[in-house]
Amino acid sequence: MKKLYTNRLNLRLALVLFLICFFPLSTLSNSNFNTGQSSVTLLTESNQIGSEETLLVGLEFKLSPGWHTYWENPGDSGEGASIKWNLPSGFKASTILWPGPERIPVEPLMTYGYEDKALLLTEIKSPKEFSNPVKISAKINWLTCKDICIPQEGQVDMTLIKGPKVANQFTSKLKEIASTVPKNFPSPYRVSVINEKIFLQFEKEGSRNISEAYFFPSEYGLINYAADQKLEKNDNSFSLELSSAEVQLKTNTLKGVLKLKVDGIKEFYALDLPLEKNTNNPLISISLLTGIIFAFLGGIILNAMPCVFPILSIKILSFIEQSQGSKEKLFHHGLVFSAGVLTTFLAVSALLIFLRASGEAIGWGYQLQSPWVVSLLIYLFVVIGIVFMGNIVLGSSFGNFGTLVQNQKDLASSFFTGVLAVIVASPCTAPFMGPALGLALLQPGLQSIVIFLALGIGFSLPYLILSIYPQLLSKLPKPGEWMQTLKQIMAFPMWASALWLAWVLSSQVDMQSVFAVLLGALLIALGLWLLEKTQNSASILRRLTLIFSLGLMIFSIWLLPITSDNNSPNLKNEENAFSAQKLSSLRSEQRMVFLNFTADWCITCKVNEAIALDQDKVKKVLDEKNIIYLKADWTRKDPEIASMLASYGRTGVPLYLLFPSQGDPIILPELLTEDLLLDFLKEIN
Repeated sequence: MKKLYTNRLNLRLALVLFLICFFPLSTLSNSNFNTGQSSVTLLTESNQIGSEETLLVGLEFKLSPGWHTYWENPGDSGEGASIKWNLPSGFKASTILWPGPERIPVEPLMTYGYEDKALLLTEIKSPKEFSNPVKISAKINWLTCKDICIPQEGQVDMTLIKGPKVANQFTSKLKEIASTVPKNFPSPYRVSVINEKIFLQFEKEGSRNISEAYFFPSEYGLINYAADQKLEKNDNSFSLELSSAEVQLKTNTLKGVLKLKVDGIKEFYALDLPLEKNTNNPLISISLLTGIIFAFLGGIILNAMPCVFPILSIKILSFIEQSQGSKEKLFHHGLVFSAGVLTTFLAVSALLIFLRASGEAIGWGYQLQSPWVVSLLIYLFVVIGIVFMGNIVLGSSFGNFGTLVQNQKDLASSFFTGVLAVIVASPCTAPFMGPALGLALLQPGLQSIVIFLALGIGFSLPYLILSIYPQLLSKLPKPGEWMQTLKQIMAFPMWASALWLAWVLSSQVDMQSVFAVLLGALLIALGLWLLEKTQNSASILRRLTLIFSLGLMIFSIWLLPITSDNNSPNLKNEENAFSAQKLSSLRSEQRMVFLNFTADWCITCKVNEAIALDQDKVKKVLDEKNIIYLKADWTRKDPEIASMLASYGRTGVPLYLLFPSQGDPIILPELLTEDLLLDFLKEIN
């Protein structure tokens, strides 16, 4: 009877052990924790673990619909989960193996994490010797968020059996999540920083099949989370442009996760590389004294730039007439003209310094990026041309402007001619001016103003010399009827300038706005014609005409476009249009690049393009040497182009950069000829 009892006991024990193989002790453990808004379950790839083995375990978060939890770097707000493991002696747990995250926008912020569910992995390594069974437990802290965030805390545990790993019902799920844990990018890639922008360049076959790319930084303070990341792709390479954080982390490395979506499949890659900062700055070798000398020389040469030709026509008439009078008065006119030039240069410099200190990305000639300013200049040149062509005498209400062209002996005319000369000359950049102006806008206020003052002195010096030594004008004919003919001839450059500005305006606004401005110019012309026709009429008729003409001018001002049209065609859509991202990508491929910084309002740029860049021989050499041509069009305000100009010590256009396959670019002269450009292109390797 006792033996029978013993046999039955052994049979029951055997049956219990047999059932344990299918229903292990882990089923009796507290492997699940539920908070209401979310639950956490501890999963393992096997219910057994052997000696010196690595076991993949996971904490599965299930959230209420619409709720989310965070990645290791939560983005603009939140906090990632933390796990504290309690393991037997000799066992070790890895850090969290974070699966690739997703973007969770919370306007106006951007956060990173997982919506509705998440599975965080850890690898547990066993020692050579350990006792059986094995109890593992984890204490977890996490946030569950929707409209509000709820801090939550829980603990889960599980008991494992000592033995070789055997797959269970969770193995495939854990393996699937493990495949989304970022792995190293398999091909070469590069990271660089240019002008507060971070550029990632990658080599990858079939890059054109990438429909989405996004970089998740591991640390706070590296990038602006809410800013768009610009993807540019070629056949076998692609690049991402990132905006730096406003409050930047002092780091020399870039670490994070790259998410790609290729043919609808998500891929995650871990990135960890040193940041390469662009240190190429031509201003390093330019002292303040050198900058002042360059500004002075540039101001003198600026008089020969095509931008200034319309104003030269005014001064030609002025000097011809004034040279026949008192030398003292001529000298006074020269001084007042110089005062107008210097006053305007100082005003422009003060405004530039103020706007750049306020964070605006602007430079020399920035005012012609405004459609409103361009339109006003169109009106101005139309008015000057009409006054030159006719015999109109403007009344006292237009006193200062009338003296500009009708009574050249008046000192106010010389002052306002100096003002106008600077306004019209501003689109041009003469030799020596580029480095000087770039240095000026990087200097403290007083030093910057000194450089602009040297530029103004250089610009006004030729006129001052002519006023001091009027005998230099002795070869000019004496005043006579020919001056009236010359004055009328000079109207045509004014109108030509107005047409050119209308073309510039067409690159900034839609054609309807251009037509409105041309209509405004026509109405102003009508008003001036009426004033001329009635200037000898009765007082009442003159006043009525004046009121009507003022009404036409006010209506013309009302027609002016205020801002650029963002929907009008933009050169950025062209194949050869510049972007810092495209340039960085080409440089990473070791391609030779010719970069042309230009603008429609820059006459010097257009002359260079006509006589050099657009020549067939130049295009042939570019094609034969496989040099990529990029065009940075600054006709409209573009902070990216302004920032790129600043990185090479420039604040205006033109600027020409020739990049070899490796190394720093060659900065070409501001004035180009076909032969000069061909020499540079043929020597580049």
